[in-house]
Amino acid sequence: MPKALRYLFFIPYWIWLILVFMGFLITSGILSTVFIVILGKKAHRPTMAVYKFWSAFFFIAAGIRIKQIDRHLLKKSLPAIVVGNHGSNLDMFIGAHCMPTNIKPLAKVQLKKMPILGYLFSTVCVLVDRSSKESRDRSSRAMMAEILAGNSIFIYPEGTRNKGNQPVNDFYDGAFRFAIESKRPLVAMCSINARNLVPSDSFTVKPGVITVQFLGPYETKNLSKEDVAELKHRVHRDMFEAIGKADPMFN
Repeated sequence: MPKALRYLFFIPYWIWLILVFMGFLITSGILSTVFIVILGKKAHRPTMAVYKFWSAFFFIAAGIRIKQIDRHLLKKSLPAIVVGNHGSNLDMFIGAHCMPTNIKPLAKVQLKKMPILGYLFSTVCVLVDRSSKESRDRSSRAMMAEILAGNSIFIYPEGTRNKGNQPVNDFYDGAFRFAIESKRPLVAMCSINARNLVPSDSFTVKPGVITVQFLGPYETKNLSKEDVAELKHRVHRDMFEAIGKADPMFN
């Protein structure tokens, strides 16, 4: 089928998904505000539950099936530090769909500038300005408080979306340093085939199957700050191999 004709065929599908996404933005924004006003700091879990509902609904509406492998590795490790690869504009929905409601993602403070979405991110995320040491320290203290409260932390160690030709980019130290400092296990979440359905540089969507494979847990109780590089290398190697082996984009 010619490319132009294929795009024409998908137009009603994309319009439908835009309407679904707008429904997510409007209802989530309203409910998040209501939860914050009524529940204050306890608003996080019901807000995440709303996001999980809309994520599931979006995938059904898009004809995308999420296949999870070894999720028990995450469940038995909670609260944990969870790291994931970041290569698709669907990652927000994938994370909400697969993670428990008692999890706090770490996000760039720049996301607050996005209309509506920025507000939604700020209601459930720990925000950090990576260019500011003060902000990084403040975010680290906030994450530690969440761990002590029984919540997990979700981090993209690549720092930004992967637009290259490798399964994962190089990792920053932060997630692995914090895992060692908090003495909580680290679990890796590998999103496989998401970049094929929704590329990192596009908002076009097509139906298919996304496999989410969990790796670990990587224990940190007996590790020190001198072990950050080794832990980071081990997790990067395992994620690189798992995604590279199973993702059709790299085969």
